[in-house]
Amino acid sequence: MVPSNPADAKGLLKSAIRDENPVIFMESEQMYGFKGMVPEGEYTIPIGKADVVKLGSDVTIVSFGKMMLRCHEAVAALEAEGISVELIDLRTVRPIDYDTVIESVKKTNRLVIVEEAWPLASISSEVSHIVQKRAFDHLDAPVHRVTSMDTSLPYASTFVDAYLPSVERIVKASKSVLYRN
Repeated sequence: MVPSNPADAKGLLKSAIRDENPVIFMESEQMYGFKGMVPEGEYTIPIGKADVVKLGSDVTIVSFGKMMLRCHEAVAALEAEGISVELIDLRTVRPIDYDTVIESVKKTNRLVIVEEAWPLASISSEVSHIVQKRAFDHLDAPVHRVTSMDTSLPYASTFVDAYLPSVERIVKASKSVLYRN
């Protein structure tokens, strides 16, 4: 489980505690100060069910965890240019809700996956594989992945921004699947 906001953190953590199987709950320390609405009372989120955060028609962007914050910024930038984005938060990466992603791809015919991981052996490579396997005929462009750079994380803070997926890279990837030659 990889929550991207306080409400999901509460709902997923309660589901994890109640699940009879072992569950890994991954959270970013950088998001500890992040504020947002949290439902009061009993609130759980089903394990393995993605959230369609925003409906759109031109391109599907899929992400999870703190990269969702960058995706929200990218969606705003794309929509300012008239590009309609469907944004999906996976919430859990094992199991992955492939059905929600594939239904979205069948509608938009384009997919960009954003994650804070190396490109080799990543969640984005697995999602790409399943989408091309189950929805290849619906794709109007190759799946584009926006990942961390294929190098070790630099210690200098000036290089961290260049290492991680950025709003600019997400916008560029989204446009590349829309305007291919």
